[in-house]
Amino acid sequence: MRISSRLLLFIAQAFVAFSDLGQVRTCGVGSLGLAPGSSVCLADQISLTCQDDDCNSPRQHVWTHTSPCDQGDFADQPICVFADNTFAGGRGISLVTTPQRASFLTTTPAFTEPGRVNGINHDPNTTPKYEMREIPGKGMGLVATAPILRGDLILANTASLMIDYRAFHELSKPRYTALQAAAVSHLPPSHQSLILSLSAHNTTPTDTTSNPSAPEPSSIIAAIAATNSFDIDPHPSDPADEHNSFFVLFPDVARLNHDCRPNAEYRFDYGALAQHVVAARDIYPGEEITLSYIDGLQVRSERVGRLRKNWGFECSCALCGLGGTARGVEADERAELILRVRGELRDWKGRGRGKGKGSRACPEMAELLVSLYETERLWGEVHEAYSLAALEYNAVGEPWLAVKYARLAVEYGIPMLGEEDEDLGELRRLAEDPWSHWSWERMVRGENGGRGGGSKGEGGRADGA
Repeated sequence: MRISSRLLLFIAQAFVAFSDLGQVRTCGVGSLGLAPGSSVCLADQISLTCQDDDCNSPRQHVWTHTSPCDQGDFADQPICVFADNTFAGGRGISLVTTPQRASFLTTTPAFTEPGRVNGINHDPNTTPKYEMREIPGKGMGLVATAPILRGDLILANTASLMIDYRAFHELSKPRYTALQAAAVSHLPPSHQSLILSLSAHNTTPTDTTSNPSAPEPSSIIAAIAATNSFDIDPHPSDPADEHNSFFVLFPDVARLNHDCRPNAEYRFDYGALAQHVVAARDIYPGEEITLSYIDGLQVRSERVGRLRKNWGFECSCALCGLGGTARGVEADERAELILRVRGELRDWKGRGRGKGKGSRACPEMAELLVSLYETERLWGEVHEAYSLAALEYNAVGEPWLAVKYARLAVEYGIPMLGEEDEDLGELRRLAEDPWSHWSWERMVRGENGGRGGGSKGEGGRADGA
């Protein structure tokens, strides 16, 4: 769905409506450090970046825009718009968050090492292996034009719009949609056009100059963001907010349509504030490149219901097309079995020798999980099954089978999790020396309880979480 480009004018005028939202205020002297007569705001560097009494050289970042702000009803800090039109070689980025959290993000390599992000959105030295086409029944999508091998990077996008979930929790809908519209209005015009060309669930493209009853620009921006954004977990080192995620828009990645068994997966890199899309399996010319918008291990009725509610379409993927058939029932039962088996393999409490020790986990169960993942074509997640199999084999003293599955987990996991993932490092250590790994002969020795040897524990991805 393409929104009229004339909406750009209306978005630029959206601030007029803010005067009716009593709590909204613009950045001024004494609030975010706006110098008298200046149109550029600085984050309150001294109060936001001083830690451990080290305030000798606080980091400063110049934002091209930092307005408006909304204190909210229960907020301890204002929620503001922060935009930097120099980001990623002039592509730009806009944040809707608190001053403290915006200041933290400027300490990431994406801001401190500009070369880290230049070229991410378009590498002039490479030719994309896809093109945008009209997909029957889906609108626009991306189709492979050349072979793409499993693990290959397909495309990447730096964040366009990052919305702190605090905005949704602490502000009313008219107030946070106003901030979203302001954030988009601060981006370069070409970047705004990318965002406005995206589909918006339950929003009809209209020209508000000739239709006074057309949706407000802020409502259209909110609908586009709701339809196309990704939830991104907080950075583990974020001192400002360890609970609230970001709602992040990547316009090019948003072009990818849904499939419950996709051929591509995505991962977010905080170092570049970028979403990377990689091939989960080999993709052939003429194939549509797809992502999954939901947890693929839900049964069909749950998947279809969530897609209809959140994105407004009836899923027509091959898996959902089996609904009501014997194969469809079998697929649902496999998904439920995966959850049960995976849960038992992850739980190391009560492990030990002898009858009645509680857990049924064993290498044969891990082999079952591997076959279930492969049958269900969960290629973007199969590293989880391989990692669980590696641990189970090592626990019963089968080092070479443990090495086999640890190597498979690393090979399939690198594109999905990134080379520096801590859990993949744990699996590399197992593969290099299974005898000194914490899991070695754990079942033989009859040990139970929590894991040791540097593992993240029961929730870590190294054991399939």
